[in-house]
Amino acid sequence: MKLFSRWTRNLTVSLAMVACSSLASGQGESYPIPMEAGPAPIAYGNPSEMGGCGPQCDGYSEGSCEGGSPAGLAGGLLGCGSGAGCSCGSCMNRGNGIGTGLRDGCGPLGCNGGTFGDGRSLADLFSALTSRLGSLSGALVRPYGEGGVAAQRWFDFSGEVIYLSRTKGAGGQNFSSQGRSPTNPTDFVLSSNNVDLDQYRAGLVLQGNIQVGPGSNVEVGYFGLSKWRNSATATSSTPTLYSFLSNFGASPFDGFDDPDRSFTHTLSYESKVNNGEVNLRRRWAEPSGFLQGSWLAGIRYFQLDEQLNFTAQGENNNSSSDNGPRFFDYQAKTQNQLTGLQVGGDLWLNLIPGVKVGSELKAGIFGNHATQNTQITANSLPAFGIPSIDERASDGRTAYLVQLSTQAVYRLTYAWTIRGSHQLIYVDNVALAPENFNDSPPALFLPSSTRNVRINTDGEIMYTGFTAGAEYSW
Repeated sequence: MKLFSRWTRNLTVSLAMVACSSLASGQGESYPIPMEAGPAPIAYGNPSEMGGCGPQCDGYSEGSCEGGSPAGLAGGLLGCGSGAGCSCGSCMNRGNGIGTGLRDGCGPLGCNGGTFGDGRSLADLFSALTSRLGSLSGALVRPYGEGGVAAQRWFDFSGEVIYLSRTKGAGGQNFSSQGRSPTNPTDFVLSSNNVDLDQYRAGLVLQGNIQVGPGSNVEVGYFGLSKWRNSATATSSTPTLYSFLSNFGASPFDGFDDPDRSFTHTLSYESKVNNGEVNLRRRWAEPSGFLQGSWLAGIRYFQLDEQLNFTAQGENNNSSSDNGPRFFDYQAKTQNQLTGLQVGGDLWLNLIPGVKVGSELKAGIFGNHATQNTQITANSLPAFGIPSIDERASDGRTAYLVQLSTQAVYRLTYAWTIRGSHQLIYVDNVALAPENFNDSPPALFLPSSTRNVRINTDGEIMYTGFTAGAEYSW
């Protein structure tokens, strides 16, 4: 009986191959049945012929399962089986996206299995891309590719130079006008827009990683030492420059002696940032290794310090013993200390062994301890018996920070990798120096004036720029 069963099975395989050849000559493209015996059939197929049509096929019509897979050779789970009975046209017409056979059969997008219905899987597509990019890089400097395209994303320490520019945050406050009570925008000759901090300034980025478990690490990062400075000056051949303190010469009429009726008005703006964070990162990789990523959660500290000076120089003070020029100096300093929790993650595509591109997003909610300090010195203050006017205000409120970066790495050796990135950092609800100038004159200047010491924390700021540096692994 065993000999008879073996002879019957071989005969069935031979008949199936003949049917496959017949179908190939009649319609579409067909695929040969493997000669070795397949796994045990699934009972979703035709109950009378294990391995034929699944319940999604309506019998043996249109040749879709006619002469279908013999017993033991990859019957369809829900649709057509594989082999001679599954021609490309019939399966695509059936639309059996999940009705693939256990072996070749119909794929989600067509016949012969695979992701794309032509035998190719997603890994095959990446392999072709890798091969072509690898050939291209061979003509240049081939990266260090040990570990293949699925090598785990990791480094122990990195250092970079960061170049950032502020694209938002100066505001549009007017500080000086040419003539009293200006009526046209061109009459305002000095504003915070004249001291935009949109120049690129260099800073430092450092990061260290400590592995704490499989796929998990604690990372400590810092960036800062970036400082922006800018200044602008308005001049007049006659003493006709008026300041914001007198509402540009309107109140009181013709302004004050010290900040108004001036020859020069100058604005000087300075800002700097420092950032530190500690995160727990958990890494993952999809099965083929071409895509890798991670999620993170941690604590972040962000400090933003600013200072804006407004100075004026006018006519000589004839009532003074030294008969020196009248002067006025208004200095506003703000400090923001953001501390809070952040979450985020990154996603990397491994193009070829040793070359990766990716993107990272981090966002957090922070408590901002903000302070502002104002100091005014002027030619007439000593007459009141005081060297300066000093004010201070503080506030605590919720602030937000989002950082988005696009990155690329190129591995040179086992230990060294070069990296670069584009950065975007947005911070909301902070105190900016230009927005914390109090335009109410001090009571010493105008007794009828009511000057409330306050702080404005409604500012927002945005940085854009790029980094360049290296990673080290030991």
